[in-house]
Amino acid sequence: MPGDVNCIFTKVLIPFVEKEVGPEGVAAVLRTAGRSREYLVADHNWLPLSLANELVRVVMELMGETDEERWARRYAEYLMEWRPSRADRHYLGTYSIGLGEPRRYFERCPTIWGQNLSFLRFELVDIGRRQARFRWSPVSGGPTPRWSCTQLKVGLERAPTVWGLPPAIVTERQCATRGADACVVDVRWTNPPLGRSFWSATIGGAAGSLLIGYALATTPGASWVVPALAAAAPLAAGVGTGLIRRERARRRHSQQLLDLQSEEIIYSNNELEKKFRDLETKIEQLSLLIDLSAAVNATLDPEKIYEQAVQPLVHRMGYEAAHLYLVDRDRRVIRGHQAAGRASDQLATVALPLDDGASAVARVATTGVPILVEDVAASPTSLHLAAVPALALDLRAFVAVPLRVKDRIFGVLTVASGEPSRFAAGDLELMSAVANHVALAVDRAESFQMIEELTRGLEDKVRVRTEQLRAANEELQAAYRDLQATQVQLIQREKMASVGQLVAGVAHELNNPIGFVYSNVGTLDDFVKRLRAIVDVYRAVPLADAEQARVDEQWKQLKVDYALKYMDSMIEGIREGAERARKIVRDLRVFARTDAEVWQAVDLHEELESSLTLVNHLLKDRVTVQRTFGGLPSVECVRSQIDQVFLNLLANAAQAITGPGAIAIETRVEDGCAVVAVSDTGAGIAPDVIGRIFDPFFTTKPVGEGTGLGLSISYEIVKKHGGDIRAESPPGGGATFTVRLPLTRRPA
Repeated sequence: MPGDVNCIFTKVLIPFVEKEVGPEGVAAVLRTAGRSREYLVADHNWLPLSLANELVRVVMELMGETDEERWARRYAEYLMEWRPSRADRHYLGTYSIGLGEPRRYFERCPTIWGQNLSFLRFELVDIGRRQARFRWSPVSGGPTPRWSCTQLKVGLERAPTVWGLPPAIVTERQCATRGADACVVDVRWTNPPLGRSFWSATIGGAAGSLLIGYALATTPGASWVVPALAAAAPLAAGVGTGLIRRERARRRHSQQLLDLQSEEIIYSNNELEKKFRDLETKIEQLSLLIDLSAAVNATLDPEKIYEQAVQPLVHRMGYEAAHLYLVDRDRRVIRGHQAAGRASDQLATVALPLDDGASAVARVATTGVPILVEDVAASPTSLHLAAVPALALDLRAFVAVPLRVKDRIFGVLTVASGEPSRFAAGDLELMSAVANHVALAVDRAESFQMIEELTRGLEDKVRVRTEQLRAANEELQAAYRDLQATQVQLIQREKMASVGQLVAGVAHELNNPIGFVYSNVGTLDDFVKRLRAIVDVYRAVPLADAEQARVDEQWKQLKVDYALKYMDSMIEGIREGAERARKIVRDLRVFARTDAEVWQAVDLHEELESSLTLVNHLLKDRVTVQRTFGGLPSVECVRSQIDQVFLNLLANAAQAITGPGAIAIETRVEDGCAVVAVSDTGAGIAPDVIGRIFDPFFTTKPVGEGTGLGLSISYEIVKKHGGDIRAESPPGGGATFTVRLPLTRRPA
């Protein structure tokens, strides 16, 4: 768990401080936390206990409160009375309401509170129909903050009020803040009065029966049969009426709970659709980065690199304007160099003073700090985009990021829009990633140009020098090849880091709504079964012919049989879809993790299955996968690097098959090594190129579909692990790539 206190604490603390102190109090909380407001109101974020204690201290000072227990009670009462909007509602509150009654809530308190305050061990000691005993103590054995203890007691006390019931009575038996080893409290509560309607009618009927029986029994000459029957009739009517009223009350209660759960599932589904739309945007951004990386790495001309960077930002990402500026430090100016979209004519050739007060572009070039301006009209005048004020060009918002190589800033890349608040943090991240790719490509191109110039100069001298200088020239060529390989590795690492960050962020954002859908499907299934049971009971009650005909007509018009028939399959479909989404998110997290140089024992079969999940879109229904897994022990390796090898091999195999075909994966142990063989039924590899497929930048794919880096990187990874990789392609077609890895770490 990433922290001790869930940010539900600060999600309520912020509006509490805003109400009690004002905006300046909220600003003080944000400064103390050192985190954004968005972070502090997100349910999936956590804070250390020490920071939570510091926030409590700061808020108490702002409110002029010296008694921590009294302050905690005010905060906890505000928490229990807080009625957030749907967008602000945390899932634990909805979950608590959906439990239906206090006893079920108290049974689940260890889970509910354990998910909020993970530094405490929360236990349910005993529970009855109207009372329970709870115990909590610090997990690490440290002191228990008084504010957390009071918050828990008030939470238990006010819990029944969620269902409109009186507060519970909480009796403290012992408290860790007063020297005990743990806190122990007893809780007594009142349950929903579902039986009141039954007993009121029954008691009324019984009273009527007694009065009638007494009256008839005292009547002279009456036989005992008539008084008995007359006395029994009100009692029977009262019991029947009570049963019907109690059943109606329970039905209304169940229907309210079902409506609540259905509403939450619909809301979660809408949120999931929103997340998927965000995912599509992230995928488009990821595709842009991949294509940009391939394009800029395919040329050594800086001008083409600049053009490849600016044009897609307008034509693919839909930005209204994109501009690239280069720094001329000799003349102390920054000049417009490339432009696309709106205002391209005005800004493509401007020359700005290299002064951080002259413009936003100059400020980024001098400070190296990216700038995101949501509305130029609300920003200082010194932050206009370039020499021409942005408002004069009808540009209201823009993002500017530096082009940096090591500690040298050689340019600035910007995008702009005529719409205020058009850009967000995601656009700043995308632009930073694009600038990083461009800077690396330009640095590589300049290095190549420098090396080529040195090479040409050396070649002129070699003509007049001895064989010794010829040998020196050969050493220089070897150094050149080593430099090229090193640059390839650096570029690939930067690209994979960007991909990993995007994938990890998307997987993390999807995990909560998927988990909520999955956890509520079982409850929905249970409620549907209850409704079906009560429908069967009502259907079994005999009615008059006219009433029965009217009910049957309504039953037919509403197609109840059809709904009951397919309801279970629809719920099962929701469950299967949620489970599949959870598996995809889990595999994305595995792919996105960065193990750096951490060597650990890894199950290769699990990594192969995760890689197959990630290339499933390439397989679809046309390629079948045949697994022949042997008894492999765990292999000591760097997990993320081996995942990259498997992903490259499986993706290449799927792309090599143009029609229906198969991929075969075989694993075994040979001579102290784990052997993984990946075979495909594609066209195979020509004999004249099979010896070059592991060379950097060599590819047999069309231009734009491959960079020639995948197999060369895989070769270097396997070699680094002390293993080897080889390719075979028989004359009949198909190809097999065999990877051998030592079971234990050995020098490469």
